[in-house]
Amino acid sequence: MMVTPLLTVLVVAISTSCVGHSAGVKTAPTDARIVDSGLHALPIAAVTPATMPPFETSENATPAELERALDEGKAVRRELEWVEREEAVASGEMAAGEYIVTYLITPADDYYDLEAAEAKLPAHHTTVMPGSAHVSVVVRDAADGRLVQGLNVEASFGSGASGTLRRVRLPFGWHPILNRYGENVVLPDGPFTLTIHIVMPTYARQDSVNGNRFAEDVTARFANITVSSDSLAVAAQRLAHGDGRDAVDLSRQEGTAVASSFLTALRADPANGLQRKSGGYTVTVLLRRAQGVWISRDDKLVYKPPNNSVGPVNHMEISIRDVTTGRLVPDLNVRATILKSRRKEIDTYAAPFMWHPWMNHYGLNVAVPGKGSYIIRVRADAPSFRRYGSSALTKFNRPVDVELRGLHFVAQ
Repeated sequence: MMVTPLLTVLVVAISTSCVGHSAGVKTAPTDARIVDSGLHALPIAAVTPATMPPFETSENATPAELERALDEGKAVRRELEWVEREEAVASGEMAAGEYIVTYLITPADDYYDLEAAEAKLPAHHTTVMPGSAHVSVVVRDAADGRLVQGLNVEASFGSGASGTLRRVRLPFGWHPILNRYGENVVLPDGPFTLTIHIVMPTYARQDSVNGNRFAEDVTARFANITVSSDSLAVAAQRLAHGDGRDAVDLSRQEGTAVASSFLTALRADPANGLQRKSGGYTVTVLLRRAQGVWISRDDKLVYKPPNNSVGPVNHMEISIRDVTTGRLVPDLNVRATILKSRRKEIDTYAAPFMWHPWMNHYGLNVAVPGKGSYIIRVRADAPSFRRYGSSALTKFNRPVDVELRGLHFVAQ
């Protein structure tokens, strides 16, 4: 069975130049929150040529499992098309590096976040200014179309003949539909160029074949963008009067695709995995044979095979998903405690985010404590990322704290 990567399908539609649309003519004052570099002759990074990341069967991915990754990517594409149609006044898309990069300009919006870890309710932030818009970026894997998590994304705005650059960091934001990296900004006067810079992610990539990806910083650029204040006002009115039910349904389709991968794995190894819902989260734990990973070392990816010299080792995979939509909750500091009983704690481990060819998760290799049944307690602080939309005030206010009982480690 042959699985066709996403970029092969898109190559006719997407070149290494902008594919998009814009609306009207825009003038606005300078936004104080954008850092002006003050450099009119600043060297501009070249656009990163598009390349295809590996997308092959491997020790962790059968053809059927790679199809699951494609299903998730298709669900994300449907969300993106909805946002372009219903929210955006300008958008563009291009292949750069091993990513498909899409920018979206939508009406500016307030957001909530937890300003301190001990906060009980998220703080409300009003950053909407006259003439401002929300500039966001969606980064997808060029092979399967899934959202790429845990990135450091920056936007630079070039305007006029002077080529003046203004830079702004685009933090991750949780949206009712299509999570993305974005910020409210006042756009430059007249047509402008938008340059997106994506820093090479530092998290581990699982799979000896497919994990060798995202190994460089990437630059994408979109030219001659214009946005009018009238088009932003019309879009804001349209959004204010919409009920959003179709958007929630599309988000759930992405979540269903994510969850189906874990449910399939649970059915395959029922003794080595469990799932529980608690406090707005769905938590799944799977125990598998030890896994090798690609890690970042001196700005390069190096493959690190599993170390079995210290005794039997398992790979613990933890999925934490939104209980409403089923989407993966990113940017968590996950901790996993293994207990033989409530009174006998064996050890606690940090479980960082890991890329996987069809089932992204938090996880690590752990020493097998022995035969028998164990308790695994999964904890994480409430996420600090921004929440947008009508449900933002009540979303992810509690920390993750779940116990899963009766788990068995995989025999070596």
